Amino acid sequence: MKKIITLAVASAFAAPTVLAEVTVYGLAAPSVEYSKISDTTSQDLTRVRLVDDVSRIGFKGTDKLDNGVKLLWQIENRVYIGTGDTDQSTGFNTRDTFVALEGNFGQVKVGSAINDLPWQSKGDYLSGLQQWNETVNGVHKSIGQSEARLNNIAQYTSPVFLGGARVKALYDFGAKTTAGNYQGLQASAMYKTQMFKVGATYKQNNDTDKTGATATTTVTPASEAFLKNYQFGGTLTPVAGLDISAMWDRNKKKASASAAEYKQDAWAIGANYTTGKHGFGIHYGKVNEQKINGVTDPDTGAYFVAAQYKYALSKQTFAHASFGHVKNDARAKLNMGTTKVTESTGTYAAINGMKVTTLVAGIATSF
Repeated sequence: MKKIITLAVASAFAAPTVLAEVTVYGLAAPSVEYSKISDTTSQDLTRVRLVDDVSRIGFKGTDKLDNGVKLLWQIENRVYIGTGDTDQSTGFNTRDTFVALEGNFGQVKVGSAINDLPWQSKGDYLSGLQQWNETVNGVHKSIGQSEARLNNIAQYTSPVFLGGARVKALYDFGAKTTAGNYQGLQASAMYKTQMFKVGATYKQNNDTDKTGATATTTVTPASEAFLKNYQFGGTLTPVAGLDISAMWDRNKKKASASAAEYKQDAWAIGANYTTGKHGFGIHYGKVNEQKINGVTDPDTGAYFVAAQYKYALSKQTFAHASFGHVKNDARAKLNMGTTKVTESTGTYAAINGMKVTTLVAGIATSF
């Protein structure tokens, strides 16, 4: 349950004055992970470790302004309850941190560590592919080839219109150097009814072929480089509690004016079902072979399988178990989301053709 803290500041010359109400919230989510990596070399690895499913603590609040406009703010921070990962985005405001204005016009938000629009599609129109823990970070994360938590953005979200339509637009301010002007533009449109959701998302980064600047990744601009991502999908809810989703994703990129153009398509299907205290999910995804300047590059694809279960122990606490498996073609070395089983020790390099199997059990409690 979220806790409300009233902050009061006393002046040396006046009585204490209440300034604002701040909501303190968060998640504590440790898990035990078993992982096995197999490849074509002698570097096979099996291990058991304590990991963290994106535990965090945050602070947020609102202020009612004139003319019915509301100001919202949030500062969210990543914390770790056991982890084997060395690639950690630790510190203050390492997750969704922003200031926003909200009214009849919709919402305008500026901030850092914000999920981009391809990532937001899980909550917008692909709920059947959502994962319930972050250790097996889901088929959607793997198929969504351009997802990033961006550090320098402005986003507009429209109000609902036409009985269920909504649009979003995002601008990534990027970085400008003598070598180029990296910046990004994104847009999404969706329509929801009680039985179905459908949507499409487009992302374009200019003067870079990277997904964007994040808390742990910087981007060096390169003239005439680009990244373009197209995503389309939808969710059917035939009965209460059951979401069945399908998505298609295309990624195109070029590292410089003289570099080759890479294109790769991917798709996924999945279903999540919640009844009473129980939740079940199963997902499948496929990354097709990439094309270089329109020519197929063989053995560069992979497939992903995930299954998940959760049990509600209370209104704010649930136990969960998940299974994830990645099978790469002979010349691919893709991984599933933030599992980082190929890089967490700093010594195990991702190997072409590797297979990764992960089993996770844990508990998550929100406050």
